Formats: sequence, C-alpha cells, structure tokens
Amino acid sequence: MAEHKRLLGESNETVVTLERELSLRSRSFSEALEVKEDKIESLEMKVLELTASLEAYKKQARDSKASLNELKRLGSVEYREIFERAKTVDNETAIALYEEFIEKFPDSPIAGKARSQLRKHMTERMILENRKNATTLRTWEIKLKGEGMFVREVPADKLFELIGRPPDSSKKGSNSQYKQFTYVWRDYVLGQGGAYYDLLIHRTDDKVDRISFEE
Repeated sequence: MAEHKRLLGESNETVVTLERELSLRSRSFSEALEVKEDKIESLEMKVLELTASLEAYKKQARDSKASLNELKRLGSVEYREIFERAKTVDNETAIALYEEFIEKFPDSPIAGKARSQLRKHMTERMILENRKNATTLRTWEIKLKGEGMFVREVPADKLFELIGRPPDSSKKGSNSQYKQFTYVWRDYVLGQGGAYYDLLIHRTDDKVDRISFEE
C-alpha cells in the first residue's frame, strides 16, 4: 500500500512537472509567435513604404520627363518661323529677329541655335561692311606712300585712321630687336573678278615695310 502511494505520488509529481514544462513551452511558443508576427508586420510596413516611395519616384520621373519635353518644345515653333524668315531678309533684320527670340526664350534649348545664327549674321554684316571700303592693293599702296608711311615713323592710330578703321587682328614679329607688327583687315582688298582678300600691312619700328594680301 505504501509502495503504491509512493509510486502514485511520483506519478503525480511527474504529471505536474510535465504540465509545468508544457505550460512554459506553450508560453515560449506564444511569445516567439508574437515576436515573429511583429517582425512580419514590420516587414509588411517596410514593403508598403518602399512601394509608396517607388510610386512617388515613378511619378517624379514622369513629371520630370514631361517637363523636359515641354522645355524642348519651348519656342520651337517660333524658331522655325524666324529661321525661315531670316533666309529672305537682310542681316540687320535677321539679327533683330534672333535677338528678340533669345530675349523671349532665354532658357529654351533652342536658344543656343539662335545664338549661333545670330553670330553668323553678325559676321556676314561685318564682312559686307568691310567690303564697302575695299579697294585694290595698288590703291592701298599709293595711299600709304602718299602719307610717307614707308619712309617715316607714324603712330599706329594714324595708320588705322588712314585705312578707315582698326585692324581685325594683329601679330607681333619674332625679332626682339625691332618693333615688328603685321596688321590684318578682313576682306579689304578688291581683286580680279570681284574677289575679296584680307589686307596685310607689315611694319617695323612704326614704318611700313610692305603690304600684301591673302585669302
């Protein structure tokens, strides 16, 4: 009887121990499950946030593309009209047209093309203006000799005054012992057949050595 009670007591203790262990395991499992659920919920929130960010980025990209396309089209119709009209008018009118376009559409990508055309017409205007006073090389030589510029020292500004305007460019000579300069006037020599050449005047120590022309 005593042995039976002992065995029954041990059995009851084992049951209690197992129940306690089962309860602990069940509680640990529940806690672990709650942690996993929290992690899953956190991951789901991150996915939603990333999805929202992605959509916002896509919208921003679409808006940027639309803005860029709109910017590219800015002034395109007006530029085409000016470009075609500039072909049929003189340089002064064409210059005024392109200057007005650049002032109206300074931020348009097409403004770069307009500036290029503006420089082209301004160069053409300068060339035509130069050619109004062009004459033969022989005539230039006679004018310079008539003022004694081959035999006496004359300041450069006096030379420019005789020619009619400052040179388009100048180049200093390589000989350091003398003050040598070559002055160039574009399209200032009238040649045979109506061709135009650049006038070159070579001077040493403020005296004209020679004059020449080149294409």
